[in-house]
Amino acid sequence: MTNKLLSVLLVIVIITCSLPITASAEIEPPTTLGAPEHFGASHYANSVVYFTLSLPQDIREYIEKRAADDPENKQGLKLHFQVDYKIDNGSWHYTSAWDSCKTVPDGLDDMYLTFTNDKKYISSDRWSMTSIFQENEDLKPFHEGAWDYLMSHSITFRVRFAESFDYGETTVLSPWSKEYTLSANAKADYNKLINHAPALLSADVKIAGGGEPYFEVRLDKVPGEIQDLSSMSGNSVRTEIWMRRAGDKDFKYIHYQWSNHEYFEIQASDYFEGATQSYDAEGYEIKTRYALDLSKYKQSGQSDDIYSPFSNVISHNMPAWSEASSWATGELKKADDAGLIPDILKGADLTKPITREEFCELALLLYEKSTGKSPAPAYPNPFIDTKNPQVLKAFALGITTGTSATTFSPQVLINREQCATMLYRALRVIAPGGGYMIEGVKDFPDQKNISSYAVEATKYMSKLGIIKGDNNGNFMPKATTTAQDATGYGAATREASILMSVRSYDQIQSGALGTPTGEGSATPAPTPTPAPQTGAPKSSGSGITGMWKGYVSYGSVSNSRYIDYVFNSDGTVVNLIHSTTDLSCTVYKGNYSISGSTLNFTNRLRAEFDYVFDDNDYGTRYNKIVNLAKQSENAAFSPAEDAEFQFALTTDSDGQLLKIDSFEYRAVSTP
Repeated sequence: MTNKLLSVLLVIVIITCSLPITASAEIEPPTTLGAPEHFGASHYANSVVYFTLSLPQDIREYIEKRAADDPENKQGLKLHFQVDYKIDNGSWHYTSAWDSCKTVPDGLDDMYLTFTNDKKYISSDRWSMTSIFQENEDLKPFHEGAWDYLMSHSITFRVRFAESFDYGETTVLSPWSKEYTLSANAKADYNKLINHAPALLSADVKIAGGGEPYFEVRLDKVPGEIQDLSSMSGNSVRTEIWMRRAGDKDFKYIHYQWSNHEYFEIQASDYFEGATQSYDAEGYEIKTRYALDLSKYKQSGQSDDIYSPFSNVISHNMPAWSEASSWATGELKKADDAGLIPDILKGADLTKPITREEFCELALLLYEKSTGKSPAPAYPNPFIDTKNPQVLKAFALGITTGTSATTFSPQVLINREQCATMLYRALRVIAPGGGYMIEGVKDFPDQKNISSYAVEATKYMSKLGIIKGDNNGNFMPKATTTAQDATGYGAATREASILMSVRSYDQIQSGALGTPTGEGSATPAPTPTPAPQTGAPKSSGSGITGMWKGYVSYGSVSNSRYIDYVFNSDGTVVNLIHSTTDLSCTVYKGNYSISGSTLNFTNRLRAEFDYVFDDNDYGTRYNKIVNLAKQSENAAFSPAEDAEFQFALTTDSDGQLLKIDSFEYRAVSTP
């Protein structure tokens, strides 16, 4: 009986051993760890501090491999870390006892953060410094004084990972992070840090097990400066989700998630009306942006919200336009297929006139699609009437200019010669080797109506067939009479503008303009404008010859500007706009003329300089302007659009007063 039992057991063992092994090999834990990235600290209360940090690439990859090996059980990873500190210019508190989990002091051994595969690689939590370092007397004043203590003291922190992967036998240590100093007086440039758009990878409607729809949103890795801003504000940067359904004119804010999440889910049934048989057939768009309540960053002293530019838009079943002319639909479809219709025009009536803002986005998208590059928005923003990052990107490239030093006029309609000029600048930036010759191109029958700044652009764009005139060869640059203005003569429509863009794109793709490097200049070197002439304002001639000073306030010191004009008797003008708080200075040079009560600026050139005008001695200031004008003769100026203003010249008890539109300027005596 025993022999039979042994025989049966032997057979079972043989069969079992012959079965294939299906268990996967355990992923080996790391033997080294990269340093924490984008580390920062934020004060909470008493000696309690938020610590926020992100994972280096090697730990991200370990989490992903670990999760792939065991998807059911290993999606998260708990990592211990240590914090070190020094007060003011004191010493660090680290000792060699920290290097082993067997000897690390109590308090430090309890610090850890949790990270999640594919979702969260940045984490944050708060700890009491006096609980971590219970024996340290130097932290008691911080505990008692809290934020007030940081008014006159600073605490510098550094962190490192300290993890055991073998149940406490050994400890794997990372290098220390970069240092972060917490002080009420150490304020970062939060407006600069938040100036990065999220990169939206996907936004799809999914169906939960119970049949409820939800949005599954995936973002790319959070930009480094956004991580820095979040770490110094206690992980308080939000990712806002905005949605537009088919038929809606505008996007609507629907949800937020903290910015340390790269993946999240949003309940979606509230955003679709009635019973829906197939969410795949629904038309909608999703975009995101970062936001921060500045009260969470105490050093700012502010309580309003600041925002990043919006991300790219993910669209599902959205019509590219609502109305379009039959003659344009072929090329419009081509533009849509190439991704050349900007978000601002998606779903719009394309038969309507186009605004400066819309055309600016169109030209910038042409640049981005042609070069594969996306420039940073101009910083600081020179305009008081737009915060559109696409406009500021185009401005940074020199594709567009303002209607004045501080205004862009986004809703003003654009005419055909302005379209030609903006696209011409875009082409010069996109493909600097294009040649851009206009020799032999005949004048248009209506050449006299084309502004001098637009002559080269209109001829070149017509030469390539990008912008076409009427049957008589007229370019129709702009309305020059009241009757023409009433009929929309010379105005550009949205659909015509998109056609200009797609034709430009065809020229670039054909190689006719050379390699699209995206590193060209928007304009050839300009002809220098003579430096200002000396002399006090004269009452003869135009009546405004000489120097005039002004101050324009836009609600805060940081948004205010000193503005100086120097009108010369030879018809040239130099206009300087300089910040009240930093080194930034904008120079406009060109020609001026007067017609009745209208002051016209033509042939304008624009440049940016770092220069300080910190004196009220206007003789000295005038000499600075003269010297700056001389220095700037060889600078890379960009053309600025012509402008016209209403003006009046009067005299009151304080002397001569020049009013240009709503701004007032005083005459200045100069050498």
